[in-house]
Amino acid sequence: MNTQKVDFAIVGGGVTGLWLNVLLARAGFSTIVIEKTALGVQQTLASQGMIHGGVKYSLSGLVNNHFYTLKNMPARWTKCLSGDDPVDLRNVKILSPKYYMFSDASLSSKLVTILGSQLLRGHVSPVKLADFPTAFKDPNFKGNLYALKDIVIDTRSLVENLAKDFETRIVKGSPQIVCEKGKITSLVISGNYRVKAEKYIFAAGIGNREIIKALAMPVEMQNRPLHQVVIRGKNLPDLFAHAVSIRDLSKPRITFTTHIFEDYKYWYLGGKLAESGVTRSGLAQIKFAKAELNKIMPWVDFAECEFSTFRIDRAEPKSKRNLKPVKPFVRFYENTIVCWPTKLALMPALGDNVLNNIVTKPNAKTKLFPAERPKVGEIPWL
Repeated sequence: MNTQKVDFAIVGGGVTGLWLNVLLARAGFSTIVIEKTALGVQQTLASQGMIHGGVKYSLSGLVNNHFYTLKNMPARWTKCLSGDDPVDLRNVKILSPKYYMFSDASLSSKLVTILGSQLLRGHVSPVKLADFPTAFKDPNFKGNLYALKDIVIDTRSLVENLAKDFETRIVKGSPQIVCEKGKITSLVISGNYRVKAEKYIFAAGIGNREIIKALAMPVEMQNRPLHQVVIRGKNLPDLFAHAVSIRDLSKPRITFTTHIFEDYKYWYLGGKLAESGVTRSGLAQIKFAKAELNKIMPWVDFAECEFSTFRIDRAEPKSKRNLKPVKPFVRFYENTIVCWPTKLALMPALGDNVLNNIVTKPNAKTKLFPAERPKVGEIPWL
């Protein structure tokens, strides 16, 4: 059996594995990424593509740890998207260079106070009527509109961009873990060849559970599912915004992103709608979404639109009461690293964590060998 020696073997071809591959390769390390199906499937391509700075977690008037962890992420991603970072994302498609937040009139005064606080200053600004995007130019919109320094990217172009520069280091196959005394000694790829590495990085999202169990690692995983709503129509206006409500300021009522495929526009809806909808059937979720939209944006005509739903199973490190983790998770264990970014926006922070805690120097040379290369996955909710 042919054996490939590398500095880092990365299991998982989503944004985490591909990002670490680029970062480590540019630092001079030899790497290989192993993906059993297609690049970006599961969580990466199901994401709305939001790179946000945590303002939406501060609407209750209390600036929490989520805000502090996320507040600098849009600026960091802007560097990547400008080519000023080791992870060069200049060719990634930006769907929107800004994001909006809107409310109905009942919340206007309270929202003005919260978003005008000193801690949030510089992260959010009111939008003048003359600058309203098309979706809010209807006279029936009576609320306030704010612009956030957040970005929305096309997740498929992100995966394509991360895979391109070092595509020969990405292979398709199912890795079998070979251990001795609780330590990984190699990975056998689809029974065809062996990979031996100084470090093994597991960035397989929900697939990390099997690895944790196999190695009896002191790490627990949790799942926080979502039930997204998809609206397909030809005349939908572009909309990248959080709809917030006085009923619950802990999270946006609905989070909107817009995606264009062929001759149609798609609104992809998340937020509290998606979190609370996990207990609803698809039909019940659509009915609930239509009722919410009628209250939030009654001026939008959905008569010619098609509604569908899509479920996402987010994998994360376990936290108390199954709450969302605050920071990206990186755990070193023997010669193994297990990681989850916990949010797409936090991917640069996870990369920094891994790179800054590596004490070894580049050793092995990447010797290319013939292998099947995985394709980039398709957007799963289309």
